[in-house]
Amino acid sequence: MFLGQRLGGQAADPPEALRRVAVGAVLFGAVSILQLHAQAIGLGIPSQFLSALPYLITVVVLVAISRNQALLKVHAPACLGRTFVPEN
Repeated sequence: MFLGQRLGGQAADPPEALRRVAVGAVLFGAVSILQLHAQAIGLGIPSQFLSALPYLITVVVLVAISRNQALLKVHAPACLGRTFVPEN
């Protein structure tokens, strides 16, 4: 199963999905390194906030992505809104 595969046999382009994962990992790592450097140079920002910064940036990016209605329709589950009826 490729990363990003959807129900109904449609699959996302594997290189595109891997690229998005790699960009997200690099962004998270970059913010983590920046917060360590900010703590090392002694900025007047509380260390708890700096430690939470990578996670806050992740939430902001996820919210920004979820505001794009076209992407939400493309990446929605195939059976969203359908009633489940078990087969006997």
